Amino acid sequence: MNAVLNLDKNQIQRVIKFYQDYQAVSNNETVLFFAKTEFVSVSVYKSNKVMFQGLDAQEEYNMWTTIFNISKEETTSTKKVKSIKSNDYYVQAIGSDEVGTGDFFGPITVCAVYFETRHLDFIKSLGIDDSKKLTDEKILRIGEQLKDKVLFSLLTLPNNKFNALTKKGYNMNKIKAYLHNQAILHLIEKCQHTPLVIMDQFAEKDLYFSYLKTEKKVFKDIIFETKAESAYACVAMASIIARYAFLKHFEQMVKESGYPLIKGASNKVDALTALIIKEKGESFLDKYAKMNFKTLEKAKELL
Repeated sequence: MNAVLNLDKNQIQRVIKFYQDYQAVSNNETVLFFAKTEFVSVSVYKSNKVMFQGLDAQEEYNMWTTIFNISKEETTSTKKVKSIKSNDYYVQAIGSDEVGTGDFFGPITVCAVYFETRHLDFIKSLGIDDSKKLTDEKILRIGEQLKDKVLFSLLTLPNNKFNALTKKGYNMNKIKAYLHNQAILHLIEKCQHTPLVIMDQFAEKDLYFSYLKTEKKVFKDIIFETKAESAYACVAMASIIARYAFLKHFEQMVKESGYPLIKGASNKVDALTALIIKEKGESFLDKYAKMNFKTLEKAKELL
């Protein structure tokens, strides 16, 4: 089926950015941008019209109408946000964060942590005010202490499973949304009650829930906040344990692969990837790298 939207230039750019990982070639001269996944194709015309075609055409159409016409109705989550003071760093709550999404080598790790005020003195003693500024050495030391003290749920997505999902048309944000949802649901089961839940925001609220439209169980009472790891201890703790798990997994990958794998994405990573392809072949990378990153193409160019 087909569904068409008329958008302005700013909205068009947002649509293009969203689907850019799935860009494909179109022979239609009136098409400014074309993308295709397993479930939908998206044509952005020079006339500022966007056409969705395929099995998920109506659902994608509905998602974008929601994004560009956000309801003003106050939700339960909004009410809770207002109840949190701007300086309430140690609010008792579940925090959720992810690590590894910008690294070519290594898995994606998502962690949800429940900060309880009974652990206040212990958490303060760790000095985790801004987890993003901590070195990997400190992350390993603090993570070791945290994991034995607090309630948490950790999910690690290996690279081969990540690659299988992207081949099916899943983008990074959809994968993250699924992992966050599962981590939060698992942790709430451990808590045996429903605390406040805060997530480090990586997508707009309506977009986040649109990614989970096929899930049977979705936790919706979430406070979304950008840079939440700097604003709330619970999210900082989640970030640390997620990074701790990533580093441990990364160490194991280095041993298994026989190569000095490098974190992040850089010219050095491109060069190492080219070497691995030359010596082991491209398929060797499936277990260790995110194959939809541009790093792979850059490595091939170096070869």
